[in-house]
This record gives sequence, structure tokens and C-alpha cells, in this order.
Amino acid sequence: MGDQRVVMGFDVGGTKTACVLLDSAGTVLGKGFGGSGNTNFIALEIAQKSFTDAIEMARVQAGVASLAVDCVVVGTEPSPDPVAPLIERLTGTRRVVHKKEGECSMVGGLVAKVGLSLICGTGSVGWGRNAAGQTSMTSCWGPIGDEGSAYDLARRGVNAAFWAWDGRGPRTLLVDLLLAMFKQTDMREVCTPLYTSENLRKDFASLAQLVTQAADQDDAVALQVLRDGAAQIAHFLATCANNLGMTEYRVASSNSGLVTGSDYRYHHMIAAALAQIHPQAELVKPRFEPVVGAGLCALDEVGVAWAPAVVDRIAATWVKA
Repeated sequence: MGDQRVVMGFDVGGTKTACVLLDSAGTVLGKGFGGSGNTNFIALEIAQKSFTDAIEMARVQAGVASLAVDCVVVGTEPSPDPVAPLIERLTGTRRVVHKKEGECSMVGGLVAKVGLSLICGTGSVGWGRNAAGQTSMTSCWGPIGDEGSAYDLARRGVNAAFWAWDGRGPRTLLVDLLLAMFKQTDMREVCTPLYTSENLRKDFASLAQLVTQAADQDDAVALQVLRDGAAQIAHFLATCANNLGMTEYRVASSNSGLVTGSDYRYHHMIAAALAQIHPQAELVKPRFEPVVGAGLCALDEVGVAWAPAVVDRIAATWVKA
């Protein structure tokens, strides 16, 4: 890896763990992926395997027998302390730095230290930092909250199908989609496989795709579920900005399939709802993924500025890696 300093960044979500290996010139040496590494929701053994898989994939891609990393930034909500010894052993680092998912998302999306970010995958998070360095985070309460997330949309959509089945709510295509997915003819028979999944949070969140599929066919119930979710997201983003005294700001939008799918329909819904609260706010498509934001944070930790040449080098080598 030459004379360049080498860093690694992690983006750890409810569904997957991603990492990137960078040198101080901005060259992406390798990237890797594993399953969920969020120890708030899974056993430590599963998280360790996810981190191991991601690190080993990046090492192999970098073409080295062992890693010698100067700094590792882990973008996650819970403390990475339980997996830190594993990271240190596999990467050779003596420095594991914890950053919030939202910060890595903002840095990657805006390549800036001031602004907001939206994470909207399995869960949902609004995170921001103002020019004074103050930070705020809204949502990110897990399955009980996380409004507008895939889990939340799935919950709203499945509940609407239940209501339609027992006569409390309007007819919706979501009933047919759920019955087809679980190969049933009676909605009551959907409950057992639905609630007994080994990875309930992840598998339940995946049902958000049924909401977007129904919305693609102009199902009024599904479209309202999306509008309600978008309004909730706009509310927690605006609240995050208000907490920081900001009314004119940029938000790095989520790059999850939930937000980017269907020609960015959900993105546009969120942007429209946010504009109703803060007309000068701008929801923008992210420059980089959150894992690259974690890598940029790691470069910052070792004193490497985000110069245009470094950022351009990341952009050029990220696609090829």
C-alpha cells in the first residue's frame, strides 16, 4: 500500500455492515460487506461474523496478506466497544473511533461538516451539525419509533391490510400481495410466519417493498402510507434543524432503495413535506454513501483534509473497487 497512510470506515446498519479501505490520497483500496453488525438488535457472535466478512473482503480486494490501518471509524448507533478487539486484531489498528451513523451519512452525502443527513433504511435517523459544532439527532428509537423507515412503512402497510381483511379499513392491494408472499388464502394464516421469523426486524422491514409495489399500481392506501411516512420524516428533520437554530440548510438524502426506488418518489414526497416547514431547506441526493463518509471521517482523524483532489480520487476509484 506504499507510503500512504491507510484508514478504514464502517457503516453499520440494521441490515448490513459495509467497510471501505482508503489511503491518504483518496484511493479506494478495497471495500467489503457483511450482515447486520448492530449489537442493539443481534447477538455479538453474529456482529463479529459480519465485521469479519466485511474486513476480509476488503483485505482480499486490496491484495494484501494483512492489514496495517492507522485509524478505523465505525459509524453506528451503539458503542463499537464489543467488536473493537476483533477490529483491532484484523486491521492492525490501535485506534477505533466511534461516530454516529448520521454523521457518516452527512459527511458522505455532503462532503461537509455542517448540515443534516437522513438515514432511512430499516430504521430512520435525522442528524445534524451547525457551524458552532453543536449536534442534534432525532428519531432513531428502534422499532417503537423510526417513523418513515422501512420497518415503519411495513408496519403501517401490514396493519392496513389487516384492517381491510376484517372490514375496518378500505380495500387495498396490500392484502393480495401479502397473501401471495406467504402463499396463503386467509390473512389470519399470515400471522404465524410473519411473527416467528428468526430475524424479525430485518424480515419485517423488507415488507416495505410491498407498500412501494402497491403504490406503483396507484393503490390509494399504499400511497397514503408513503405520504404519512414522508410527513413524519420531514417533521423529525425540521425538528433536528430547529434544535440547532437552522432554517436554511442542506440535507443529504438517504441512498437506501426505499428512498431511491420508484424514480425517487419517496425522496420527492419527503422534499415536498420538508419544504412546507422550512422553505429554504434542500434535500439533496448524496455525493457518496455513508460508508465513504466514515472513510472521510477516518482521513480527518489522521489529519488528511478533504481536498478536491482527494474527493475526486475517491469518486474515481470507488466505482472501480
